[in-house]
Amino acid sequence: MRIPVALIGTTLTLALCSTIATAAQSQTATVRVEVIAAGKPLPGATVSASDAAASSVTDSSGIATLTFTGKSLITAAKDGFRSAAGKVDAAMGPQQHVRLVLTPTSAVLAYTPRTNNVLDEQAVPIEVLDRAHIETGMLRSAGDILTVFNGTPGVRVQTTSPVLGTAVVRIDGLPGRYSRLLFDGVHLFSDRPGGYAPLRIPLMDLDQIEVLRGPAGAFYGSDSPAGSINLLSRKEGPRPAHEILFSQSSRGSSDGAVWMSTPATGPARSWSSTFLASAHRQEEKDVNGDGWSDIPRYARGVVRPRVSWTNHRGKTISGVADVTFEKREGGSAGKREEVETKTADGYMSGQIIRKNGFVLGGAGALFIQSRTRDFSDSRERDRLQTATIEITLSRQEARHTWLGGIASDWYGLRSIDNLPSTYISTRPGMFFHDDFRAAPWLVLSGSVRLDHHNIHGLLLSPRGSALIHDGKWSARFSAGQGYFTPRLLTEEAEAAGLSRLKIVGSAQSLEKETARSVSADLSYKATHGAATFRVFRSQINDPAEVDRATYTLRTQADPLVTHGVQLSGAAREALFSVSGAYAYVKTRGQGGLELPLTPRHSGTIAAGIESDRGRISVETLFTGRQRLVANPYRSTSEPYTLVGVLAEVRFGRWRAFVNADNLRNVRQTRWDPVARPSRDVDGRWTVDAWAPLAGRVVNAGVRIMY
Repeated sequence: MRIPVALIGTTLTLALCSTIATAAQSQTATVRVEVIAAGKPLPGATVSASDAAASSVTDSSGIATLTFTGKSLITAAKDGFRSAAGKVDAAMGPQQHVRLVLTPTSAVLAYTPRTNNVLDEQAVPIEVLDRAHIETGMLRSAGDILTVFNGTPGVRVQTTSPVLGTAVVRIDGLPGRYSRLLFDGVHLFSDRPGGYAPLRIPLMDLDQIEVLRGPAGAFYGSDSPAGSINLLSRKEGPRPAHEILFSQSSRGSSDGAVWMSTPATGPARSWSSTFLASAHRQEEKDVNGDGWSDIPRYARGVVRPRVSWTNHRGKTISGVADVTFEKREGGSAGKREEVETKTADGYMSGQIIRKNGFVLGGAGALFIQSRTRDFSDSRERDRLQTATIEITLSRQEARHTWLGGIASDWYGLRSIDNLPSTYISTRPGMFFHDDFRAAPWLVLSGSVRLDHHNIHGLLLSPRGSALIHDGKWSARFSAGQGYFTPRLLTEEAEAAGLSRLKIVGSAQSLEKETARSVSADLSYKATHGAATFRVFRSQINDPAEVDRATYTLRTQADPLVTHGVQLSGAAREALFSVSGAYAYVKTRGQGGLELPLTPRHSGTIAAGIESDRGRISVETLFTGRQRLVANPYRSTSEPYTLVGVLAEVRFGRWRAFVNADNLRNVRQTRWDPVARPSRDVDGRWTVDAWAPLAGRVVNAGVRIMY
């Protein structure tokens, strides 16, 4: 029987194809897997191939090597991160490379110590306010960051000038000048002690806020003995995003803001950007009809573009520019105060990830502000300029995460009207930080910074922390030392002006202020709730303070000492959530007297319901008695309680909200006038604000997100 030629050909063809396929499947190759998280190498990640039983673990450079056969799926995984995978084919070559990026799951990254570690594994005590918390504050007040700190124990917003409505953020009972305000870890907002920057930062552009308590000089230089507040910008996502907000209040304030993001585009998908623009205005209001404005008039505009570039191989560059114009005025018919502020600032940062796992980074920032302030009988004009530059080198290893660098700060304040405010400060330095995982249950952290100040010489700022964690329980201990280089600008001088200020010696003769702080906290974290108990003590030696009786600035002999206890907790079950906080703070200064405007007792409790259709929440805040100075009506304030309600309804891309603050209509002028019967020695016509002046305020608006 003859076999057809066609059948023989078909059989040979199938056999040849089978042989080629078998050879391809048996072909092996080696793949070099690079695992990245938060822009840095991630050691300790498990890397596996779908066709092999063996796996590998990334080294200190975030690198693992695998051998695979044919086509395979390479997967990288680590606790606290979402796994990532990539496809490889042995036919593409014997040596291949895959880069996998892992993102955190429920774990929150803490950026403030510059190591980008998971918060629960961070020895340095840091409190994080997430995007949900920021959005709640944005609906209450879109133009500033003040309301976002409601419910944060030990963090208090204090009005510095009732006439202009300025305010500072105080940490653990210390004056606001001892806190440092940062943007993406850079000293971008060189704020005055009177509190202008917190009023000019829209919340829409922020993704996370971190509060580091105690001397932060080991991380960010001196001038932060109370702690630092790091504002992290809102980044672009994988798709274009837009958000528009408009709100109007019953007290005559209007807020409008727009935020846009553009994801990486172009052939290389390297460039991305975000853009923020906002406008805010407030009508002047005399709430109690006594002829003195309780709410100042202001108008403000903010523009902030941000641009980023990456080559997707470890090189990144980002830059931010910010321009702000604001004018404020208030007072009575014959006793007016006005301030006009123009600010331009920006920063640029970048990093390069080397093949050996080292990360080289750098950042530079520039801040320029001109201000004209008119009192009823005088004018004060000045120009403030600051600049910061730093270079860092870091690496993540199996048990160590370390970072070192050099930095230099420059600060210049010049008065146009020959006021005693000219001050120049230079501060080059170097720093080193290391997180050491001594055991699965123990993390040790150590930092040190050495600065050279042009007036006060060498400044050594060490800090040490320890984290002990076991399942749901964790405990932290931290101790540090920092410095503050005093200058003429204080909360009192910013409220009253500099023309009447008397100085013992000169700004250069004021002693450097040395701060030492210790703290400990115990935390419990479960699936549906968490609680924290914290104790702390801080002492600032040789503080430069203003004597209100004579309006004289001098270095005081007695130290400024604060200590206290803080409790906080939160719980969530399905749609319901509840949170609460309590703080006991006792701060003593000259002569052992309590620091004015510092309540010993304060607390808050909030409860809410949230679903896909909207949310509603109720918040109650309590403020205890405060010691008062230079007040002809009383020496101790009254305690008071504020109640607020927030509701938001969602209709697809549209969201409508209404917020009612201070429902009980608590006002300081219900007890005493805010205007003084006669002018104070420092020139002020008003007493300090120790309670709200605006009373009940209802705010409503809409958000559009697409």
